[in-house]
Amino acid sequence: MIGTHSQRGYALPLVFLLSMVVAFSLAMVVERNAAKSRNVQRQIESYRSHHAAKGLQEAISAWISTQNARSVADSLGENGHAMDITLPDRSVVSVFLRDGQGSMLEPQAAESATLADAQALKERLDLLCRIDKLDIKDYLRPLGPFAISVNSAPQVVLTAVAEFLVGTNAAPEFVAKILDRRQQTSGRLQRTDLTAIGAEMGLPNEVRNRINSILSVQPELWYVTIELRGGSGVSSQRVTARYGGLVPIRANTGATGSSAWEQPGVFLTWEDLGVEYNDPGGNLP
Repeated sequence: MIGTHSQRGYALPLVFLLSMVVAFSLAMVVERNAAKSRNVQRQIESYRSHHAAKGLQEAISAWISTQNARSVADSLGENGHAMDITLPDRSVVSVFLRDGQGSMLEPQAAESATLADAQALKERLDLLCRIDKLDIKDYLRPLGPFAISVNSAPQVVLTAVAEFLVGTNAAPEFVAKILDRRQQTSGRLQRTDLTAIGAEMGLPNEVRNRINSILSVQPELWYVTIELRGGSGVSSQRVTARYGGLVPIRANTGATGSSAWEQPGVFLTWEDLGVEYNDPGGNLP
């Protein structure tokens, strides 16, 4: 009887240990399969996103080719609406474009020729954001041209640029003149407007040239928002997906001086905005 109790006392821990090993092994198998499943799903989503971006890039190219010499901004409708594409399942893809160059380029993305200016501009922007309790990340972009779009830059970005260019004393007047002319032109300032502002303020030629190198009146970086609505068995007003991304679209000025638009480059960024995002003409998400 003593031997039997001893054997039972030895067997119970062994059975418990084996059960733990089996449970752990099963957990490892389940986790491995789940990881494989997630990896496959990510690959599928990546494949879908890649081909969706390529398809939209071609559609935007076709749309641009029909605009002749008109600027992208002049070709857009309400809220930056560019076009609608009806798919075979009766769902509709709506494409919106907006100026994506109003924020400041991160110094690490700047070229060597503009690196010092990019660093100085960011330092001033950082100071202004801390004073106004703003998040500087909302006013920076990781890629694109160095120049900042004067027609879409927020006031805090314009102020940072103005302080850098004309000094803190003259900056308020400079920014006020830009915002006033931007309102008068419905956000379509031209190079002549910046020249006029420089003349009104009596700025030296060197400063005026610097203004033209830092502030752009013709953006080359656009944010594209894509909305998918309706489809078979779905209300035509129901949004089923939203995507967005930055794409370069540059003007190509020929010998005659007239501008045509180059085919857009590949999407530099691509993100799922979610159906809750409902502001295609507003700030960058």
